[in-house]
Amino acid sequence: MALYDEIVKETVGFERILGVAVRHLGTGEEASFNGDELFPTASVFKVPVIVELYRQVEAGRLGLDDRMVLKEAEKVPGSGILKELSEGLEVTVRDLSRLMMILSDNTATDMIVERVGKENVNATMRRLGLKKTVVVADCRDMLFDLVGANDLPDEEKTLALYLQLSKGGGAKKGSWSLGTERNDVTTPLEMNRLLGLMVDGKAAGRASCDSILATMEKCQTGEYRVPKYLPAEGVRMQRKTGSLPGIRNDVGVITVLATGERYCISCFTKGAVDVFAAEEAIARVSRSVYQYFTAGR
Repeated sequence: MALYDEIVKETVGFERILGVAVRHLGTGEEASFNGDELFPTASVFKVPVIVELYRQVEAGRLGLDDRMVLKEAEKVPGSGILKELSEGLEVTVRDLSRLMMILSDNTATDMIVERVGKENVNATMRRLGLKKTVVVADCRDMLFDLVGANDLPDEEKTLALYLQLSKGGGAKKGSWSLGTERNDVTTPLEMNRLLGLMVDGKAAGRASCDSILATMEKCQTGEYRVPKYLPAEGVRMQRKTGSLPGIRNDVGVITVLATGERYCISCFTKGAVDVFAAEEAIARVSRSVYQYFTAGR
């Protein structure tokens, strides 16, 4: 059975809302399902952000050991730990990037986005050949749109207000945060391209790409997606996930330790009524791809 067929057999019931791209980094064999379709990135937008961060470090515009001071107004709802910590905490840019990628910390992310600039992230994506990938919103923007408060100035978008607005299912009032208009978007094929450029040391410098991938290897989110059915001791996984209502994403580089073979896999969903079923679909696709690449070995 061809690689495409292995993917398609796991998409039953998710034909319109699931997108997958896979590419073997040794042979170049690749396949996709809805690969050119636009999907909301949710927290997967943090991959383009960290690429731009390291490129700016290489250019001398900032340093990984630069320290930033956590302010109460910078705390962002959703995933992460910084929102629970005390104002005045000093954190290095390096540690902010680790929090962003490992725990998907939204406060750390927005502190980095403010520093590097969304327009610079987008310019870099264009230079790398990603024509459809766009970052126009940070975590605060997305989360406050979810509760119908995207028209407020940032200084009014506090943690307390978000908690108040999100009570009683309030996180369903968004006008754009779950769609592909005016949102952070990408395609499975473009995200796979970015992952491949990172492996090749072309998304940024070789050392920078290696550092990014090493951080992604420590990912602590989405265990029931791409990793669910893979042998934990037989693979290395360098991943980033994204989650919002109806959205479950998982992208990364998988290395088969026994052979050293590597492949990129990017899975996105949108509008999923049952997000647990969406995660299971991603897990099954991941298993089928792994079995395809390791058959007979």
